[in-house]
Amino acid sequence: MAEKKTRKKQIDFSLNFAVAICLRADPKDTAFLESNDYTTYVTKKLSLFDSIAASFRQKKIGQEYDRDADNIRLLCVFPLPLRESFIDKKLLPLIQIIETAADCRLLCGIGQISANQLHLNESLQTAREACDLSFFEQGSIFDYRKKNRRADFSLEDYEIYSEKAFKAILIKSPDALSQIDDCLDLIKKIHYGNRQAVIMRAMNFTGEMAYRLHRYNLLDSDFYSMQDRLQEAVLSAQTFEEVKGAIHEYYQSLLSEINQKSRTGRKTLTEQVKSYIRENYMEDISVKDLAAIACVSTSYFSHMFKNETGMNYKSYLTGIRLEEAAELLLSSDLRLYEISDRVGYKNVRNFTEAFRKQYGVSPSLYRKKMQKI
Repeated sequence: MAEKKTRKKQIDFSLNFAVAICLRADPKDTAFLESNDYTTYVTKKLSLFDSIAASFRQKKIGQEYDRDADNIRLLCVFPLPLRESFIDKKLLPLIQIIETAADCRLLCGIGQISANQLHLNESLQTAREACDLSFFEQGSIFDYRKKNRRADFSLEDYEIYSEKAFKAILIKSPDALSQIDDCLDLIKKIHYGNRQAVIMRAMNFTGEMAYRLHRYNLLDSDFYSMQDRLQEAVLSAQTFEEVKGAIHEYYQSLLSEINQKSRTGRKTLTEQVKSYIRENYMEDISVKDLAAIACVSTSYFSHMFKNETGMNYKSYLTGIRLEEAAELLLSSDLRLYEISDRVGYKNVRNFTEAFRKQYGVSPSLYRKKMQKI
């Protein structure tokens, strides 16, 4: 269907070039968009699109290609000498006239320039993609030719950033909020140009953080309702800055609650530390890390942890590591050095000695004996 439409438009490409544009009403223009009556709202949209199509026809700049509930796309033709100046000399003056007449601001996406008939469909597609950049960038004109490509970041970078943000919250760092903002900025860079992906990733980020904080007893049971309110705000956001602002405000309130909750008794603090150890036993955990989570000095932490658990933190960490090692010995075909590394031992000999001390046999013998049962 699209190819048939563009074939009907015969263009002399020896003298002209073609470019598609996508126009929509600026969602922030509430004076135009708001209406208590849905029929009136739809009528305004239709009237605006009719006005746009008529204006482009009268100026002999272009013709309507198609429209949907939010966008109208037009296929425009300009003389070759205007290739670098058609936006300023032709499009902007006409758009300003339409905006004044309709009392409505417009967002405009400009597709790739077509130098032949074969590239018209590509221009139409990229025009809409350019218009979608209004979610990410300031302004009203979005030229696909100047579209910033996604930065060279991966989901592995996202995991690193989100872990740093989570740890900053745990240790009540004054940089926690800025770490969260950095994580959101990274989400924008990874999914630049894809609004839905940004929204989904942002909501997954907040959901995962809430789940983990709840496991640390840092959130009250009503955090689900807070999460629901945040989701409503994010889904209704028209720009990335609105998404970021809603999440920033959410965590600003949440961090205040967490910091207040951290002033609870030693037992609760110890449980938070134990949860951290259970989640990160494979890492090189130091007493300094754990004391920071409990918001106490290293010397006081050691006393507090032993008083509450009956063992020092190293013994507790070793127990968690060896429990996991025993599980891996029975449920996997991993070699000893692989299991040793997975549970936080960089030296296989140290792992074997610790395992024998805990279970009375070597890891290899434990595997053989248990598999016979």
